[in-house]
Amino acid sequence: MKKIISTKGLPDGWHDAPWTVEAIHDRIDFKLSVCYRQDYGDDIQVTPKFFYELADSQVCAMELSYTIDNPIPERLESFREACENFYNLYNFEVDKGDSTPRVYIRVTDLYDMASFIQVLQCMNVSLESLFCAVDASLTTEDAIYSPSGSYIIQLPNIPQYSIKEGTMFISPAAGRYSSKLQKLDIPLSMLFDEGSLVEYPKGLKIRKWDTHYDGTPEEEYEEVEDEEPFFVDEKGVAYSKDGKKLKFCRYTFNETRYEVSDGVEEIEEFAFLSCRHYLELSIPHSTKIIGDTIFGNGGVIIIRD
Repeated sequence: MKKIISTKGLPDGWHDAPWTVEAIHDRIDFKLSVCYRQDYGDDIQVTPKFFYELADSQVCAMELSYTIDNPIPERLESFREACENFYNLYNFEVDKGDSTPRVYIRVTDLYDMASFIQVLQCMNVSLESLFCAVDASLTTEDAIYSPSGSYIIQLPNIPQYSIKEGTMFISPAAGRYSSKLQKLDIPLSMLFDEGSLVEYPKGLKIRKWDTHYDGTPEEEYEEVEDEEPFFVDEKGVAYSKDGKKLKFCRYTFNETRYEVSDGVEEIEEFAFLSCRHYLELSIPHSTKIIGDTIFGNGGVIIIRD
């Protein structure tokens, strides 16, 4: 069995997640709006909100909601259907209420919450910084890590402990139940400062290692320079100096349609990974090689005459 717990050790109650909302809006909502337009022939503006509830330190509910422009009943119902089809989750409802009408999904069952987490994960929105599933048999005496190993959520209740190497973050409340802990080793990999750990036993001695636990120094990585010179056009797209290869787009690229320059023969892998929109990409007949996964948020390739 599993249980879903707060990665940050937050108190019981409802919590919002502004960074998650921003990620949903940036990585999902444009595609959702495109699907709505394709199915119902109408443009729509959507605004998401996300909340989750903790009880006994476990996640007991999650809610994703949307408000839309021109929220007449027929339009709300159409958008509810679009959400179910897009997310492949069949619990969306319309809340007409006294305040702003909205379309929302609230999940409380463990299986439904796991499905919801998986759907967002598949759309490049990770919730691990908020909460994660762990073994239900773990108690307040155990060390608890997130599934990826990036977070340590709870320190064990033992006199001395070394956090696993490779761990990057620690929950501010990780020491809440560690009354016996006297010495704590922080690995080289961890981002840690005086404010990282808020709850911990009095007199705890912390050692932040500047080498690996076995004494070997941090690995040094040589910077590999791009041997091929390039130039960047006015849209923020980089081409090789000879103009035959499209290399990448900068994070400032903000287009929904882009015309690749004539004479380009190759588009490199991940070329438009930084693009925040579904992209219509017009390419010339000269293009012979297109790398894998060139779009960051989906797109279509059109070969122009």
